[in-house]
Amino acid sequence: MKITKLHAENVHGYLPIDVTFFDDLTFLTGLNGSGKTSALRLLMALLTPNINELGAISFSLAEVTVMDNDREIVVTAKKNNDGIELRISTNSEALTIANSDLELLMESNRGEEPRSQKREKYQSSSVFNEISKMSTPMFLGLDRRFYVPGSFTDEHDDIRRHEYMARRYWADDSSSRSATPITSLVEVNYLVVTCMQKIRASQEQLDERLRGQFLTKAFEYKPSDVFAGTVKIPSRTELNRYRQQLSKIEQAAEGVKIPVPEIQASLAHFFERMSLVVDSLEKSANAPKPKKSSKRPTDKTTEAALFDKDYVEWIINRPQADRILEHLQLLNEYIENRNALRDPINRFGKLVNNFFAQTKKEVIVAPNGQLSVVVGAQKPSSINALSSGEKQLLVMLAHLSLNPNLAGSGVFIVDEPELSLHLDWQEKFVDAIREANPKVQLILATHSPAIILDRTEACRTLSEVSHA
Repeated sequence: MKITKLHAENVHGYLPIDVTFFDDLTFLTGLNGSGKTSALRLLMALLTPNINELGAISFSLAEVTVMDNDREIVVTAKKNNDGIELRISTNSEALTIANSDLELLMESNRGEEPRSQKREKYQSSSVFNEISKMSTPMFLGLDRRFYVPGSFTDEHDDIRRHEYMARRYWADDSSSRSATPITSLVEVNYLVVTCMQKIRASQEQLDERLRGQFLTKAFEYKPSDVFAGTVKIPSRTELNRYRQQLSKIEQAAEGVKIPVPEIQASLAHFFERMSLVVDSLEKSANAPKPKKSSKRPTDKTTEAALFDKDYVEWIINRPQADRILEHLQLLNEYIENRNALRDPINRFGKLVNNFFAQTKKEVIVAPNGQLSVVVGAQKPSSINALSSGEKQLLVMLAHLSLNPNLAGSGVFIVDEPELSLHLDWQEKFVDAIREANPKVQLILATHSPAIILDRTEACRTLSEVSHA
C-alpha cells in the first residue's frame, strides 16, 4: 500500500491540511502548530481504523487516498455534533457512530472492559471490514511507542496474550532487575525471538530436503558414455573446479548432521587419485608421436591403446565424478537458501551495530533470538541498559527489518525521528532505515535539517501547502 494524499478541514477547529505524498520518502516540515503530528494521527486513525482516535481529534472532514493492489481507495471521515460518519470508496454504505456511542466506546477502551455490544456492532460493519482488509501503516509516535494494525479491532484478550508471550521471552538479567523493561524493547526482543524460531523451522526443512537429495543422488543410476564414443578426457581445470568445492562442504554442514570429516577425507582421496590419472593422461597426450608406419596396427596394439590403465580408470570413475559435482551443486544451492533465511537478521544486526560502533557497543543476537549488548570486553548485558537514542534506533531498525506487518510494500511513519539522536546519527538515519526495508514508504515529520540533508525535494511544508 502507498499513501498518496491527505486532506483535512477544521483540524482543531481552524487548521486545514493538504498533503500529497511521494511513493518512497516524504518529509513533513513546518512550524510548531502547523499540523504535522495531527496529520500523522489522522492517517493512522483513518487507516487502522481507530474510532477512538477519530473521536479524540477535532476536525470536520478527514480524507486519505491510497493505492492498494493497484486500486485507488479513499477513506473519508466526517465529524459533527451528532457523531462520525466513516466511508470507504469500495463500499457504497456508510458507518455512522453517534456521539453517545462514541463516548461509550472510548470509555470502555480506557477501562479495558469486555467488548460491548456497540463495539461488536461497529466492528462487524461492512465499512469497518473493508478498511481493516487494507495494509496498515506502522506509526512511531512522540511517546516512542509503536502503534500497529488492529488497535481498535483486536480483542483485549489477544493483546494481553501477546504481551504475556513477549515478556515471557524477555531475558532475566540480574544486572538490570531494578529497571522495568520498556514495552517497545520487550516487543523488539520478542520480534527477534519469533523471527529466529521461523528461521530454525525453515532451516530444518532445508536440512531435511538436502539429506533427501543426497540419498537420492547417491543411489541414482549413472550410465557410462564409453560405448557412445563420447568419453571426455578429464582436464586439470575441471579437476581444480572439483577441488575448490571441497570448502563448501564444511560451510554447508552446519546443523545438517552429515559426517563432514569422513566426507572430506573420502573426497580428498578421490581427487588425489583423479589427479594422478590426469597427470598420466596429460603425459601420454604430450608425448612425441611415433613415426607413421606402413604396417597396419595389430589388434593387440589397438586394444592396448583403447584399454590403457589410466584411461579405463577414468571411464570407471567418471560417473562418480559427475555425481560428486551434482552433490556439490546441491550444497551450493543449500548454502544460498540458508543464507537468504538469515538475511533479515544479518541486515538488522549490521545496521544497528553500524551506529553503535561509535559508542563501542555491539548488539548480539543469540541462537535462540535473545538480544543483548556488549560493551568492550565486558559481559553481555540487557538491551534495557542502552541509552534512549540507542533504544529508539534499535526499535525502529528491528521493526523495519523483521516485522511481518511491513513485509512487501508497507508504510512506516515516524513523528520527529531526531528525538534523542546525536547529530551524526541523524545524518545517517534516513539511509539506514531505507536500507533496512527498501520497499517501505517512509513518512517522517521532522524539524531537523540533519535528517533531511540535501533531500529537500522530498519535503512537504504544511504551512505552505495549507495556505496555498
